[in-house]
Amino acid sequence: MQDAIDADLAAEQRHLDATQDAYERILEALSRDRRANAVDEFSEEALERMRLERLRAYTAASGPLYFGRIDRDGERGPLYIGRHAIANEDNELLAINWRAPAAEPFYAATPADPRGLTRRRRLDIEDGRVHGYVDERLAGGPAEMHLTEAIVADITRQRVGEMRQIISTITPEQYALIARRVPGALVVQGGPGTGKTAVGLHRAAWLLYADPALARAGVLVVGPNRTFIAYISQVLPALGEQSVEQRPIDALVSVRPRMAPEPEARVALLGSGRMATLLARLLWEPVGPPDEPAEVEVLRRTVSLEPAEIAEVIRDARSRFRAYQAARERFRDRLADRVATRALEGRRGPTLASPAEVASAVRVSKAFQRLAGRSWPRRAPEALVESLFKNRRRLARAAAGLLSPAEVDALLAAGPPGPPGTMTPSVFALYDEARWLIDPDLRTFGHVVVDEAQNLTVMELRMIVRRAREQSVTVLGDIAQRTAGSGATSWEPVLEAAGVERMEVAELRVSYRVPGDFLRLAAAIAPRAAAAVPEGVREAPWPAVAVRTDAPDGLAAACAALAARMTADAGSVGIVVPAALRPALDAALAGIASTAAEDAEGGLSAGVDLLGLRAIKGLEFDAAIVVEPAAVLAEHPD
Repeated sequence: MQDAIDADLAAEQRHLDATQDAYERILEALSRDRRANAVDEFSEEALERMRLERLRAYTAASGPLYFGRIDRDGERGPLYIGRHAIANEDNELLAINWRAPAAEPFYAATPADPRGLTRRRRLDIEDGRVHGYVDERLAGGPAEMHLTEAIVADITRQRVGEMRQIISTITPEQYALIARRVPGALVVQGGPGTGKTAVGLHRAAWLLYADPALARAGVLVVGPNRTFIAYISQVLPALGEQSVEQRPIDALVSVRPRMAPEPEARVALLGSGRMATLLARLLWEPVGPPDEPAEVEVLRRTVSLEPAEIAEVIRDARSRFRAYQAARERFRDRLADRVATRALEGRRGPTLASPAEVASAVRVSKAFQRLAGRSWPRRAPEALVESLFKNRRRLARAAAGLLSPAEVDALLAAGPPGPPGTMTPSVFALYDEARWLIDPDLRTFGHVVVDEAQNLTVMELRMIVRRAREQSVTVLGDIAQRTAGSGATSWEPVLEAAGVERMEVAELRVSYRVPGDFLRLAAAIAPRAAAAVPEGVREAPWPAVAVRTDAPDGLAAACAALAARMTADAGSVGIVVPAALRPALDAALAGIASTAAEDAEGGLSAGVDLLGLRAIKGLEFDAAIVVEPAAVLAEHPD
């Protein structure tokens, strides 16, 4: 038996050596500048771009050249699955890209549906050596789902302060979502540890491979805060995708909001999708013709316009443009043209000016400026947002049937928010909506991935959706943990309020990261109407325990001692602490913990990290401590 294993390892090493040699020849060829062979300047530039792009793709990805192998029915040879397509000088494929259609069986095959495979092999390769392998026999095997030793080993490997790519251990249900093409939004619902984030990031990489035009349109990844973005930031570069933009939600616009705590009731109201309707009503309410006929003098003639005529020009402009400013400019142009045409009617013989010159003269006349300004006033985003918080009569009229009187009172009590640099996140989402309504100047992307979406209000989700061309979005989240707005029990009403027109919802039901006993504990306190708690595939090496201390100063010391022991035994430790106890914990953990918050620029450490409840969501640690859970929940009653 051992002799057979040794022979297999030797054969695998020979294949790896041959693949490495071929890879180095590819890099050498790509490193040579071939522009001299071009026939013209255009071809020269195109060849250079192609060469540099291929060189970047081959050198950016990190890790072994391949990690798996599939053996197929019949006389066809095995296929090795890796980060690149690599062929030798005889054009024999030594490895294929994990995103290629031929690689699909490596991920999708199961004992119940082997996809033409007899065996799947996961290889342990490090520093150019094949150290071992795990085989999974597929043909004729049992039909039930099970985990290979390779997947379990990856699950239990210690965290190192940032998320890792998982291309070697993607499960069939995860791959089905990664490779799924849908019009509009794909919503990946899943409880803790089901791999939502990994699926979303690897789906972005898969889509970029499957659709080369997507790289030109751009891909954006949005997370709830800077700590989370730092945590996931290396996954796509490790897959060879360096051009994807990754931003926290508050970096979608140029002016960063002021990170200040806000009452939950205020966040819920300002984050409601009803605010988008209210802003639109307030914006368009002043637009309309005057009550009486208007007169404009041009070419020594007085042109009279009836309110119905002006209303017709307004309707034409609004039917052609969604944005307020673009429609306003068309209205002014068409109204000036109508006045000029009327001024030239009935004139005999040559005129002193052309119709275009007359229209230009009309536009600068004071009478026309007053008429156009009254019929369609100029609006600025800042002023539109401010109108949400003042003038009771106007606000109540616009909010009729939309907000309750108490909610109108709450808006007026809040007062104007101030300039963009001083706005809080909930108000900033309103400002972005106002910009989009009036004069949008947004960078849009071919696809957008939004993670931890349950933490975002409807208005924040609208910020993201409008940046995705044709609403091509991957939405990742757990509706059971939704903290923003009302207690929704499904994604459809939330995303419909965010403007999503087409969506498909898929659920990941197996938690690979979170132990089953922890999931059962969470199920005991989860909302009954929330999404189903996922099924765990392993038990925790340590049970969940409660530690009590009665000494006034003993809490911080007990936490520090527990964290030191956990990081020595388990690895990375995340500590959730209420704001009131933060100074004491900072002092007690000095020297063994780093700190992170929702707006922290740096990433996590591989040791002990002290965070607030909002910052820790979506992050993974080998162990976790919650200090005074009741106080944490009191700070975040949602």
